Amino acid sequence: MTIHSKVSWGRISLFYAIAFAISGLFNSGFLTPLYRKLTVGLIIESWSFIPAGIGTLVAALLAFKFDKRLKRSITLLGNDKMKNIVIAIVPAIVFTAIGLSNNNHINEHYYGFAFSLITLIYAVTEEIFWRSYLLDALRPINKFIYSLIIGILWWAWHFRFYTSFDFTVFLLICIVSSILLCQFANETKSYLTTAGLHSLIIMTTTEGEMTRPKITGLCISILLWLIIGRFWRKKAGKTQTD
Repeated sequence: MTIHSKVSWGRISLFYAIAFAISGLFNSGFLTPLYRKLTVGLIIESWSFIPAGIGTLVAALLAFKFDKRLKRSITLLGNDKMKNIVIAIVPAIVFTAIGLSNNNHINEHYYGFAFSLITLIYAVTEEIFWRSYLLDALRPINKFIYSLIIGILWWAWHFRFYTSFDFTVFLLICIVSSILLCQFANETKSYLTTAGLHSLIIMTTTEGEMTRPKITGLCISILLWLIIGRFWRKKAGKTQTD
């Protein structure tokens, strides 16, 4: 039996099809008018990407229930609960402090808090499929190869097939992000941490241009993550010495 035969390609295809079909109703724009009608006047009215997370969440939960061969290594809180929670909420703390301008005439700090918190919750509904189920399901394959496969599947899931940008730059973004997020998941054993990074990507790339507050928030979040990683490594080293 080869290592590739240990991958349940049929199950992966089935659960991916479920995620793609459900999320596609929103990613394609088909149900976007209905979403905006139901959320008119609410802060989430323009965030039409949110319902797409239902597809990946449902697919992941079904996979965890019915794919009995799956050996899970990536969980919500991973190998260090406190550390991973802190990592995940860094963007929310940063953008609450910095604030985000908006067209809804909402206080920038409140808007930064609401947007970052909701995008984090949304990112969890995605990451539970991409960097928990799918990563573990493809683990028998070479790390770079499964990161590449997940990146391509992630790109197709977004249902962006309209411009040359979608088929080139956006595809590349998904692949590079997938490699980074898969590495992050493997190190922390948590899809909550990858959701934190995913939420940062959403906050800095949606709702118009890359403004100064977004760039500042991006840089501060990355700096804080580096500090947190260094602090916890020192803490772990001290514990082992004691």
